[in-house]
Amino acid sequence: MDREAVVIREEMSHTRAELDRKLTLLEGRARELSPRVVAERYMPDYFLDRAIGAVLTLVGLRLAWRAWQAQSRRERIHEAMVSYGRW
Repeated sequence: MDREAVVIREEMSHTRAELDRKLTLLEGRARELSPRVVAERYMPDYFLDRAIGAVLTLVGLRLAWRAWQAQSRRERIHEAMVSYGRW
């Protein structure tokens, strides 16, 4: 009976140690995948690269905004023409 208890305690101890090791690995992976670490990994190292990226982002946003406005304008013109019976 005592021998079985010893075996069970050893297995529990081994399982606990294994779970602690896996938990430590998962916590390390979670730190590697945090938003800050991922952003630092992909963010350019040089100020000029960051500035160029910011300018290109702003230009893209402006182009997208104008395209959206033009689409909205076309829809309003189409609705106006339909309401006046010209379409």
